[in-house]
Amino acid sequence: MHECDGARVHYAIANNKGGAGKTVITACLAEALAARGRSVMVVDLDPQANLTRRLGYAEADLAALITVSEVIRANEQGCASQAITGCRWKLPFAENIDLIPSRFDLENRVPEAGQLGSHHRLATALDGVTAGYDVVLLDCPPSLGHLTQLAMSAADHVLVPVVPEYDHVAGATRIRDFIASSASHLGRPNLSVAGVIINDQDRRRGLHTWHLDSLAELFGPLVWTPSVPSRSVLAEAADAAEPLRAQAGSPVRDLISIFDELADRLEVSNAAA
Repeated sequence: MHECDGARVHYAIANNKGGAGKTVITACLAEALAARGRSVMVVDLDPQANLTRRLGYAEADLAALITVSEVIRANEQGCASQAITGCRWKLPFAENIDLIPSRFDLENRVPEAGQLGSHHRLATALDGVTAGYDVVLLDCPPSLGHLTQLAMSAADHVLVPVVPEYDHVAGATRIRDFIASSASHLGRPNLSVAGVIINDQDRRRGLHTWHLDSLAELFGPLVWTPSVPSRSVLAEAADAAEPLRAQAGSPVRDLISIFDELADRLEVSNAAA
């Protein structure tokens, strides 16, 4: 693990709409940051465990792992250290990425939402564990429920991936409004949207162009550039559980450059926090 070069900040990656690309954005930002030598902790808070698989863990591997579900259930200060495992990508920079994995039984934590103070359990588990990392990324499910609230209670800022289509924009708006109304209740009165990342943009579609203007009106300078274009290689990398840098061809080089620029934006935000 590298010593922290700057301010360590926790980012929840959230949108109240499924398919916005939360896991893609989380994995590709982690890759871009790790490739420049930053130490990154990623936390998979989705019971589908897509991020866990994306970083190299097959479903058959999960039974032997301590996952975020056990960490939340334990509700003990610093207990997340017991669940940390490494990224399995076969490139040198993968050693800069650590993972707290997920499994389908994370759903068992949802009924605990009614217990007093339960939304603080992840923050308690991470307390003292993440200090050695430059950035912590918490991948949320497409919900405003308990699992997302656990992430937000452990976060300093929220990044909102959004496909430029109506339902995705509406989901991003609900995230923004939920933070405004509930951040204090979650114990994070200074929680804010740090950036909106446009994902899966198809410039051939007039609908997408129209919604770019809509996003600019709704979020102003919080909309980060560049946008992530619609490219099959993103799905191919996800399907193969590989980083972009393991792929070949000019579309991959363009995407690597885009995520490097987005990582620049995150580091500016990180330094200002």
